[in-house]
Amino acid sequence: MKHVDLLGALLPPESYDPRGLRIGAELVAEGNALDAALTRSADAANSITPWLAGDLIVDWERVLGLSPAGGYQQRLEAVLAKIAETGGLSIPYFKGLAARMGYTIDIVELQPFWVDYSCVDRDLIYDEDIVWVWQVVVEGGSGQRSYQFYVDSSCVGDRLLSFGDPVIESVFEDLKPAHTYVYFAYQ
Repeated sequence: MKHVDLLGALLPPESYDPRGLRIGAELVAEGNALDAALTRSADAANSITPWLAGDLIVDWERVLGLSPAGGYQQRLEAVLAKIAETGGLSIPYFKGLAARMGYTIDIVELQPFWVDYSCVDRDLIYDEDIVWVWQVVVEGGSGQRSYQFYVDSSCVGDRLLSFGDPVIESVFEDLKPAHTYVYFAYQ
């Protein structure tokens, strides 16, 4: 039974005619609003877990402190990864986290150039602050996208070609130590 019929049945039978012009329009408007609320209540019940959240994935992202990036599947992966994280700062932790998200990665810790230790023809010359930078080499990746420079849609200062995967980058940026910088390299 529709809400318009239920609301009409609630009116006193002697005083109001539910088929009247003005009261009928009001009952239709209120009934439609109640029908829409009933339909959306199922969405709210489904959003208890992120798997069936649908349009309410935004609430999960807000609660977990994530910024929406990518399509729905990528956003869902980011939410599930954030929920499943246990914490850690080690290389095996980040490799395991990436593996659970479906990525194969390698983490490279860059080292400064030391006069007594480094070779001039083999090692790159980095400054001492490079110890705060780590490189994540992502192999493959389902959400990896390439962004090319286009005259009508790019801005001055944009790179001619750049690669990125918003899911793994947002998770790692959120979990990395605050005093470090993560550089992503895609294979």
